[in-house]
Amino acid sequence: MREALSRVRVVLVEPQEPMNVGAVARAMRNFGLARLYLVNPAPRVGPPWAREAYWLAVHAEEILDRAVAVDSLMEALADVQLVVATTGRPRELYPAPVVPAWEVPARVLSVEGEVALVFGRETFGLTNEELALAHVIGTIPTAPEQPSLNLAQAVVVFAYELFKAVGEGRFPREELAQVAALEAFFEDLGRYVLEIGFTDQNRFPHAMRRLRRIFHKARLTPGEVQMLRGLLHQSRYQMRKKDG
Repeated sequence: MREALSRVRVVLVEPQEPMNVGAVARAMRNFGLARLYLVNPAPRVGPPWAREAYWLAVHAEEILDRAVAVDSLMEALADVQLVVATTGRPRELYPAPVVPAWEVPARVLSVEGEVALVFGRETFGLTNEELALAHVIGTIPTAPEQPSLNLAQAVVVFAYELFKAVGEGRFPREELAQVAALEAFFEDLGRYVLEIGFTDQNRFPHAMRRLRRIFHKARLTPGEVQMLRGLLHQSRYQMRKKDG
């Protein structure tokens, strides 16, 4: 169990309240998670971490001591093969498959390498650009009268589901392409669809969200990403050669 959970990092994007961070650390400790990353935390949060965070990190002070502060989400996702972004906000089109919290563990535990569970700001969650980095988007069904959850509450739900699944059985693993490689492919793909007139600048964001969703469903391996980038580069070369 410990090995599977050790591959999972919890990423908080721009947390504003130190007590929320402390409560997250305690929730992680409850369910066997130990690696906490904070993206551009508010000055009142730290680092060094505010004493209010330690007040709520009961028996989880070590998680705060080892927490890593980074400047960007991409930095927090370095070497990650699977990104699970969490959201409670309805959007017109998500850039990745959307699953309830209890279906997230099967996807997490089927990956060979590093996994990131990404949680957004207390006020408005994750932006569309940040969600675009996710391979899977996890949601927690709630009553419509009060749909939003506290940050630590959301972490508790996903951490519990993961902890429970790890104790229930084994999952076959596969190696997926890392985030940096996927983003390089999507950058190539974006240039390509504009060059061939598949879409225009006005429709480009919508088209790319749909394309991201398709390729995220495919769970691309490193070799597959390399092959797809090669296909795009060769196609672009042949077009230039023909035009020349």
